[in-house]
Amino acid sequence: MPSEHATDERSIELKTLLAFLALISLSLCTMSAVAQTPTEKEKQKITLGQVGLSFYAVVGGVVQELLEREGYSVEVVQGPHAEIFPRLGAGEVDILAAAWLPQGHADLYASVEDATFQIAPLYEDARFFWVVPGYVPERVLSSVADLAKPDVQQRVSRRIVSLHAETGLTITSRRVADAYNLGEAGYGIAAAPPAEWLGAFREAIENNEWVIFPLWQPHWVNAAYQVRRLGDPKGAYGQPDTAYLLGHRSLRDKLPSDMIGLLSNIRLPLAAVTEMDRMVNVDKLSARDSARRWMAENADVVRSWSLTGN
Repeated sequence: MPSEHATDERSIELKTLLAFLALISLSLCTMSAVAQTPTEKEKQKITLGQVGLSFYAVVGGVVQELLEREGYSVEVVQGPHAEIFPRLGAGEVDILAAAWLPQGHADLYASVEDATFQIAPLYEDARFFWVVPGYVPERVLSSVADLAKPDVQQRVSRRIVSLHAETGLTITSRRVADAYNLGEAGYGIAAAPPAEWLGAFREAIENNEWVIFPLWQPHWVNAAYQVRRLGDPKGAYGQPDTAYLLGHRSLRDKLPSDMIGLLSNIRLPLAAVTEMDRMVNVDKLSARDSARRWMAENADVVRSWSLTGN
């Protein structure tokens, strides 16, 4: 029959073994949790979406550069507004650069608002307007209202080429045309792909023709051509927007709070976006290289994003 002392020893050994097994289990759970946190080296791929226009792409290039500097792999996808916004809402895109709010992309944003959050106000004073070439006499044509003048109608093309129908530019252009009853004067808004929109403007410039060109800022045309914004006495252009970096709500599971905080600090002067866009379209740099050049030339600005409190 075992002694009482031997029984106590076995009891102590069993308790020790159970404690050891519990410690191992706790360690494994802790290691698993650490392995899954996005602050460690095993970082998830981030899908960055952007509308297929160069001024969006250069801003996306800044975002991509910041993410990759922190060790994240970034896949860039782009397409028209009507394609990229739904992909953001579905979670196929993690970050979208960028949405103009509260007006420019209001309808598109409304469809994804519940599934997204605003990361950063990237730049301000984003706005749509109409311009004419600088050689068009201002004394004859200085505002949208002047388009109703018979002598102006004889000189200017009444086919106003804009972008795809769902874009903020074309929605605004239709609102402007309605506000000034331009349809009654024979003007029409033609929705077109970007190449045709820009091509119509370039062709008119080459032929020294009068043309109405729906435009916005920031855009490289404002820096590369002599154009003049038409006045809008009825206020049909609308108020300026702020361009926001948007994230799908699942992004918070992929990026740690300090990385989201860094992205939330991005602030770009309007002139900076215009200049990067000009580098792409005039200097023929890629959108990514133009973003890198601007960031290198403005390292103090980029550095301030890391130092700003979140």
